[in-house]
Amino acid sequence: MKFRYEAFDGAGNLLVGEIEAASAEEARALVRASGPTPFALRAARPLDLLFKEVRLEMPGARAADAALARLARDLAVLLQADVPLDAALRIASATAEDRRMADLALRMREGILRGASLGEVMEGMPEAFRPDCVRIVQAGDVSADLGAAMQDLADLLDRRVEIRARVRSALAYPSLLVGLAAVSLWIVLGLLVPAVTPIFHESGMELPAILAALDALRAHSGTILALAAGLLCALGLALILGRRSPAIRRWLDRLRLALPVTGPIAETREAARFTRTFATLIKAGVAPLQALQTACTLVRNSVTRARLEASIADVRAGATIGAAMERAGALPLAARHMITVGEESGRLRDMLLRAALILERQDQARTDRLLAILTPAVTVLVSGMIAAIILSVMSAILSINDLALQ
Repeated sequence: MKFRYEAFDGAGNLLVGEIEAASAEEARALVRASGPTPFALRAARPLDLLFKEVRLEMPGARAADAALARLARDLAVLLQADVPLDAALRIASATAEDRRMADLALRMREGILRGASLGEVMEGMPEAFRPDCVRIVQAGDVSADLGAAMQDLADLLDRRVEIRARVRSALAYPSLLVGLAAVSLWIVLGLLVPAVTPIFHESGMELPAILAALDALRAHSGTILALAAGLLCALGLALILGRRSPAIRRWLDRLRLALPVTGPIAETREAARFTRTFATLIKAGVAPLQALQTACTLVRNSVTRARLEASIADVRAGATIGAAMERAGALPLAARHMITVGEESGRLRDMLLRAALILERQDQARTDRLLAILTPAVTVLVSGMIAAIILSVMSAILSINDLALQ
């Protein structure tokens, strides 16, 4: 039976969720065991579905970082409170708002009950957990401190979610402008142009240039849309097939890094993701070489990943990580220097975290500068387009008035 509860956590925040239990007493006990203090509990009603958040998920898609971060943080709190692992997974499953996370926690619990470690269970679920997540938890298994490992994992995932959220929020306004421009163009083509052009045709007058272009665009809109859709599909198919070819993929990734504005942003973002993961793995107790290998697999750009793999080969041959990075040129100069200093001073983890923070700030600053230029540019472009259309229509209306006065 499902129960809907309201509770306060240790920080005084209000939590609302659903939990399955045989009775209200058991539901209250489960909520209390997970940490929050319940103050309201009632059986879930069908009307609650109207207010439940709807999520659309693709079958077989990897779980979202935000949902995994919530699950990892819940487990960290429970494990640090000395709750046994199987009980912690059961409680996390019962209190999870995301049904997929609840099922995932139950699957993990089944693996634990069969005698496997949490790291081994997660390694057997590649559709849900990336290699870096698995290595962090495996290090927690080895050090017998799973609570701290899950806390590190939650912090890492939360940082990724935060960076993506900043970029998306910054792109919201330019996207809104483009959408409004499309709506304005549709109104002009669908309503104003058909109302004005017949008058010119009947009087034998020539259409103004912009109005004639809009009329031609409206007349052939179906063909233009079909051609545009076909071109986009062909381009998308070519990119998908091209990414399967190592040579073409490397050429595309090299081109992406060579672009004048977005190239440095992409390079800094890849370096920040790698450095943050590398630092988190070392903090969790993973050996530096193994941490380097795992963090390297998360780099999406094949050119950058090839440079990092070259540095891994040098480290295996006996070189220090800093010297290998310098030779391969795999990271920005400041990050390479900080890694070298960290190795020499015995504070590699701290210097990696500091380098990751610097790279993330650089990425954010460059993205903000790009969007600071993009937003007014899109505003001027959209305003100019709408102004040109309005002036053209007004000019046409004035021409019709002159014709009527004659």
